[in-house]
Amino acid sequence: MLEKRMTINQTLVLTKAVRERVNELRSLRTETAKIERWLGNDHNKVIEPQYDVKKVDQKITELERFLFRAESKIKSSNAVTAIDIEADVDQLLSSIQ
Repeated sequence: MLEKRMTINQTLVLTKAVRERVNELRSLRTETAKIERWLGNDHNKVIEPQYDVKKVDQKITELERFLFRAESKIKSSNAVTAIDIEADVDQLLSSIQ
């Protein structure tokens, strides 16, 4: 597999695009992946797959694996990355008086 170094921000943007693609492929797999046509006067409906469902499913799985790996790496990085923030946490979480 080809590895590419990205910033967390780039990876977050990419994961958003990949999630949208997964949703498109899921709908393709269930709804638009078939062609319906009527045969003769008997009103026989024939449904034929337009795409190979196995290939669509393989692509969805590949994209979901990417999402899993990307989210795992982001969470690992977040566990060790500290940021400076201007806020008094005790004040923010204190009760209303």
